[in-house]
Amino acid sequence: MIRKILESTVGSMTDTEFKETLVLANTDIVTNRVAFRRRTSLPEVVEIAEICFKALQRGTETNLQKVGEKETG
Repeated sequence: MIRKILESTVGSMTDTEFKETLVLANTDIVTNRVAFRRRTSLPEVVEIAEICFKALQRGTETNLQKVGEKETG
């Protein structure tokens, strides 16, 4: 269910991207919410997961650029 909601907002994602996104989102929720005894609603989970997915994409793009620089250099 969460995957379908995410894909409707951020586009399609691979199984690996989805798993990594959930791991990051879970870590964020535990660190910033559970530790402070705050509840997290489904819309908040989706929002956090979207942010995590976008961060993963930026990291992947940066790493690909660095690999390209090493191959040409």
